[in-house]
Amino acid sequence: MKLGFLTGQYRDITKAKKLGFAAIELNTGALGDAKAGALDKKKIRETKTLLQQTGVTISALAFYDVAWAPPAPADFVKTFERVFDAAEALDVGVIASMSGFDPKLDWDGNLKLWTDRFGPVAAAAERRGLKIAFENWMSVHGRLPHKPCNFGGCPGLWREWFRRVPSPALGLEFDPSHLYWQGIDHVRAVKEFGPRVHHVHAKDTEMLPEARYEWGVNQDNFRFRIPGYGGINWAEFISALDEIGY
Repeated sequence: MKLGFLTGQYRDITKAKKLGFAAIELNTGALGDAKAGALDKKKIRETKTLLQQTGVTISALAFYDVAWAPPAPADFVKTFERVFDAAEALDVGVIASMSGFDPKLDWDGNLKLWTDRFGPVAAAAERRGLKIAFENWMSVHGRLPHKPCNFGGCPGLWREWFRRVPSPALGLEFDPSHLYWQGIDHVRAVKEFGPRVHHVHAKDTEMLPEARYEWGVNQDNFRFRIPGYGGINWAEFISALDEIGY
Protein backbone atom coordinates (compact mmCIF):
# COMPACT_ATOMS: atom_id res chain seq x y z
CA MET A 1 0.00 0.00 0.00
CA LYS A 2 1.08 3.57 -0.68
CA LEU A 3 -0.09 6.53 1.37
CA GLY A 4 -1.03 9.71 -0.45
CA PHE A 5 -3.50 12.58 -0.55
CA LEU A 6 -6.08 13.99 -2.94
CA THR A 7 -5.17 17.24 -4.66
CA GLY A 8 -6.28 19.46 -7.51
CA GLN A 9 -2.75 20.74 -8.21
CA TYR A 10 -0.24 18.61 -10.09
CA ARG A 11 2.65 20.61 -8.64
CA ASP A 12 1.71 19.12 -5.27
CA ILE A 13 3.73 16.12 -6.41
CA THR A 14 6.75 18.04 -5.09
CA LYS A 15 4.93 18.71 -1.81
CA ALA A 16 4.11 15.01 -1.48
CA LYS A 17 7.79 14.15 -1.85
CA LYS A 18 8.82 16.70 0.79
CA LEU A 19 6.20 15.45 3.25
CA GLY A 20 7.13 11.80 2.76
CA PHE A 21 4.06 10.66 0.83
CA ALA A 22 4.52 8.00 -1.83
CA ALA A 23 1.52 8.96 -3.96
CA ILE A 24 -1.16 11.47 -4.78
CA GLU A 25 -4.67 11.15 -6.16
CA LEU A 26 -4.89 13.87 -8.79
CA ASN A 27 -8.14 15.56 -9.75
CA THR A 28 -8.36 15.82 -13.52
CA GLY A 29 -9.28 19.49 -13.14
CA ALA A 30 -5.57 20.08 -12.61
CA LEU A 31 -5.05 19.10 -16.24
CA GLY A 32 -8.06 20.78 -17.85
CA ASP A 33 -11.76 20.18 -18.41
CA ALA A 34 -12.42 16.73 -19.86
CA LYS A 35 -15.98 17.73 -20.73
CA ALA A 36 -14.70 20.51 -23.00
CA GLY A 37 -11.96 18.63 -24.82
CA ALA A 38 -8.70 16.73 -24.48
CA LEU A 39 -6.76 17.38 -21.29
CA ASP A 40 -3.76 19.72 -21.57
CA LYS A 41 -0.81 17.84 -23.07
CA LYS A 42 1.71 20.35 -21.74
CA LYS A 43 0.43 19.93 -18.18
CA ILE A 44 0.45 16.16 -18.60
CA ARG A 45 4.11 16.30 -19.71
CA GLU A 46 4.99 18.54 -16.74
CA THR A 47 3.19 16.15 -14.42
CA LYS A 48 5.06 13.18 -15.83
CA THR A 49 8.39 14.98 -15.39
CA LEU A 50 7.61 15.71 -11.72
CA LEU A 51 6.68 12.07 -11.17
CA GLN A 52 9.98 10.94 -12.68
CA GLN A 53 11.99 13.46 -10.67
CA THR A 54 10.39 12.65 -7.32
CA GLY A 55 9.51 8.96 -7.56
CA VAL A 56 5.96 9.80 -6.41
CA THR A 57 3.17 7.94 -8.21
CA ILE A 58 -0.44 8.86 -9.03
CA SER A 59 -2.65 6.24 -7.39
CA ALA A 60 -5.75 7.44 -9.25
CA LEU A 61 -7.00 10.21 -11.50
CA ALA A 62 -10.19 11.65 -10.00
CA PHE A 63 -13.04 12.64 -12.28
CA TYR A 64 -15.88 13.46 -9.89
CA ASP A 65 -17.94 15.76 -12.14
CA VAL A 66 -20.66 13.14 -12.61
CA ALA A 67 -22.07 14.10 -9.19
CA TRP A 68 -22.27 17.85 -9.79
CA ALA A 69 -22.00 18.60 -13.51
CA PRO A 70 -22.19 15.37 -15.51
CA PRO A 71 -21.21 15.29 -19.17
CA ALA A 72 -24.04 15.49 -21.67
CA PRO A 73 -25.45 12.03 -22.52
CA ALA A 74 -24.05 12.14 -26.05
CA ASP A 75 -20.58 13.03 -24.71
CA PHE A 76 -20.50 10.82 -21.62
CA VAL A 77 -18.25 8.04 -22.98
CA LYS A 78 -16.16 10.49 -25.00
CA THR A 79 -15.45 12.50 -21.83
CA PHE A 80 -14.27 9.40 -19.98
CA GLU A 81 -12.14 8.43 -22.98
CA ARG A 82 -10.32 11.77 -22.61
CA VAL A 83 -9.64 10.95 -18.97
CA PHE A 84 -8.47 7.49 -20.04
CA ASP A 85 -6.05 9.10 -22.52
CA ALA A 86 -4.48 11.14 -19.71
CA ALA A 87 -4.34 8.10 -17.43
CA GLU A 88 -2.47 6.11 -20.05
CA ALA A 89 -0.03 8.97 -20.65
CA LEU A 90 0.70 9.11 -16.91
CA ASP A 91 0.77 5.32 -16.36
CA VAL A 92 -2.24 5.50 -14.05
CA GLY A 93 -4.48 2.42 -13.88
CA VAL A 94 -7.43 3.72 -11.81
CA ILE A 95 -9.94 6.49 -12.47
CA ALA A 96 -11.87 7.54 -9.38
CA SER A 97 -15.41 8.67 -10.11
CA MET A 98 -18.86 9.34 -8.72
CA SER A 99 -21.98 7.42 -9.66
CA GLY A 100 -24.16 10.52 -9.79
CA PHE A 101 -27.85 10.70 -8.89
CA ASP A 102 -30.75 12.54 -10.50
CA PRO A 103 -33.19 13.65 -7.76
CA LYS A 104 -35.95 13.99 -10.37
CA LEU A 105 -35.85 10.20 -10.86
CA ASP A 106 -36.79 7.48 -8.39
CA TRP A 107 -34.41 4.78 -7.18
CA ASP A 108 -35.06 2.39 -10.08
CA GLY A 109 -34.77 5.25 -12.52
CA ASN A 110 -31.37 6.13 -11.15
CA LEU A 111 -30.23 2.52 -11.38
CA LYS A 112 -31.18 2.57 -15.05
CA LEU A 113 -29.41 5.92 -15.50
CA TRP A 114 -26.24 4.52 -13.92
CA THR A 115 -26.43 1.40 -16.09
CA ASP A 116 -26.96 3.40 -19.28
CA ARG A 117 -24.06 5.68 -18.42
CA PHE A 118 -21.49 3.25 -17.12
CA GLY A 119 -22.15 0.12 -19.14
CA PRO A 120 -20.46 1.67 -22.20
CA VAL A 121 -17.81 3.38 -20.04
CA ALA A 122 -16.96 0.05 -18.43
CA ALA A 123 -16.55 -1.57 -21.84
CA ALA A 124 -14.17 1.22 -22.92
CA ALA A 125 -12.17 0.94 -19.68
CA GLU A 126 -11.95 -2.83 -19.97
CA ARG A 127 -10.62 -2.57 -23.54
CA ARG A 128 -7.87 -0.29 -22.29
CA GLY A 129 -7.01 -2.24 -19.15
CA LEU A 130 -8.21 0.52 -16.81
CA LYS A 131 -10.34 0.44 -13.66
CA ILE A 132 -13.05 2.80 -12.44
CA ALA A 133 -13.48 3.24 -8.69
CA PHE A 134 -16.75 4.75 -7.47
CA GLU A 135 -16.59 6.83 -4.30
CA ASN A 136 -19.06 5.22 -1.88
CA TRP A 137 -20.30 8.59 -0.70
CA MET A 138 -23.99 8.77 0.13
CA SER A 139 -24.74 12.45 -0.42
CA VAL A 140 -27.61 12.63 2.06
CA HIS A 141 -27.21 15.40 4.60
CA GLY A 142 -29.33 17.99 6.39
CA ARG A 143 -33.06 18.35 6.73
CA LEU A 144 -35.72 16.69 4.62
CA PRO A 145 -36.37 16.55 1.75
CA HIS A 146 -32.92 15.23 0.94
CA LYS A 147 -31.81 15.79 -2.66
CA PRO A 148 -28.72 13.66 -3.21
CA CYS A 149 -26.31 14.17 -6.09
CA ASN A 150 -24.59 10.80 -5.66
CA PHE A 151 -25.41 7.30 -4.46
CA GLY A 152 -23.53 4.10 -3.86
CA GLY A 153 -23.38 4.09 -0.09
CA CYS A 154 -24.33 0.49 0.75
CA PRO A 155 -23.49 -3.13 -0.15
CA GLY A 156 -26.96 -3.92 -1.49
CA LEU A 157 -26.63 -1.21 -4.10
CA TRP A 158 -23.10 -2.28 -5.08
CA ARG A 159 -24.38 -5.81 -5.69
CA GLU A 160 -27.08 -4.40 -7.96
CA TRP A 161 -24.54 -2.26 -9.84
CA PHE A 162 -22.23 -5.16 -10.49
CA ARG A 163 -25.11 -7.45 -11.40
CA ARG A 164 -26.28 -5.00 -14.03
CA VAL A 165 -22.77 -4.23 -15.33
CA PRO A 166 -20.56 -7.18 -14.33
CA SER A 167 -17.40 -5.79 -15.92
CA PRO A 168 -14.35 -6.28 -13.65
CA ALA A 169 -13.29 -2.77 -14.65
CA LEU A 170 -15.90 -1.35 -12.26
CA GLY A 171 -15.26 -1.19 -8.54
CA LEU A 172 -15.13 1.00 -5.48
CA GLU A 173 -13.12 3.86 -4.09
CA PHE A 174 -13.73 2.46 -0.63
CA ASP A 175 -14.08 5.04 2.15
CA PRO A 176 -15.04 3.45 5.50
CA SER A 177 -16.24 6.78 6.93
CA HIS A 178 -19.29 6.75 4.65
CA LEU A 179 -20.35 3.36 5.98
CA TYR A 180 -19.55 3.94 9.64
CA TRP A 181 -22.13 6.67 10.27
CA GLN A 182 -24.81 4.49 8.64
CA GLY A 183 -24.02 1.62 11.00
CA ILE A 184 -22.74 -0.59 8.16
CA ASP A 185 -19.92 -3.01 9.00
CA HIS A 186 -17.11 -1.57 6.87
CA VAL A 187 -14.69 -4.43 7.61
CA ARG A 188 -17.21 -7.05 6.49
CA ALA A 189 -17.91 -4.95 3.39
CA VAL A 190 -14.27 -4.61 2.38
CA LYS A 191 -13.83 -8.38 2.71
CA GLU A 192 -17.00 -9.16 0.77
CA PHE A 193 -16.17 -6.79 -2.08
CA GLY A 194 -12.41 -7.32 -2.03
CA PRO A 195 -11.96 -7.82 -5.81
CA ARG A 196 -13.94 -4.62 -6.40
CA VAL A 197 -11.82 -2.43 -4.09
CA HIS A 198 -9.81 -0.47 -6.66
CA HIS A 199 -8.84 2.53 -4.50
CA VAL A 200 -9.21 3.54 -0.85
CA HIS A 201 -9.83 6.79 1.03
CA ALA A 202 -8.76 6.95 4.67
CA LYS A 203 -11.24 9.16 6.51
CA ASP A 204 -12.59 8.68 10.02
CA THR A 205 -16.04 9.41 11.46
CA GLU A 206 -16.97 10.74 14.88
CA MET A 207 -20.58 10.21 15.93
CA LEU A 208 -22.38 13.11 17.66
CA PRO A 209 -24.92 11.62 20.10
CA GLU A 210 -26.48 14.95 21.12
CA ALA A 211 -27.19 15.94 17.51
CA ARG A 212 -28.63 12.50 16.90
CA TYR A 213 -30.90 12.82 19.93
CA GLU A 214 -32.14 16.29 18.94
CA TRP A 215 -32.59 15.85 15.19
CA GLY A 216 -32.18 12.20 14.20
CA VAL A 217 -31.59 11.98 10.45
CA ASN A 218 -32.69 15.59 9.87
CA GLN A 219 -29.28 16.97 10.72
CA ASP A 220 -25.77 15.57 10.44
CA ASN A 221 -25.28 13.49 13.58
CA PHE A 222 -21.64 12.79 12.76
CA ARG A 223 -18.57 14.58 11.50
CA PHE A 224 -15.66 13.43 9.41
CA ARG A 225 -12.22 13.37 11.03
CA ILE A 226 -8.67 12.45 10.12
CA PRO A 227 -7.79 8.82 10.96
CA GLY A 228 -7.54 8.20 14.69
CA TYR A 229 -9.92 10.98 15.75
CA GLY A 230 -13.15 9.04 15.16
CA GLY A 231 -14.53 5.61 15.85
CA ILE A 232 -12.93 3.49 13.12
CA ASN A 233 -10.44 0.83 14.18
CA TRP A 234 -7.68 1.50 11.65
CA ALA A 235 -5.54 -1.50 12.55
CA GLU A 236 -8.52 -3.75 11.87
CA PHE A 237 -9.42 -1.97 8.62
CA ILE A 238 -5.88 -1.94 7.21
CA SER A 239 -5.49 -5.57 8.17
CA ALA A 240 -8.64 -6.33 6.16
CA LEU A 241 -7.19 -4.48 3.17
CA ASP A 242 -4.04 -6.56 3.49
CA GLU A 243 -6.09 -9.75 3.66
CA ILE A 244 -7.86 -8.98 0.38
CA GLY A 245 -4.52 -8.25 -1.28
CA TYR A 246 -5.03 -4.54 -1.77
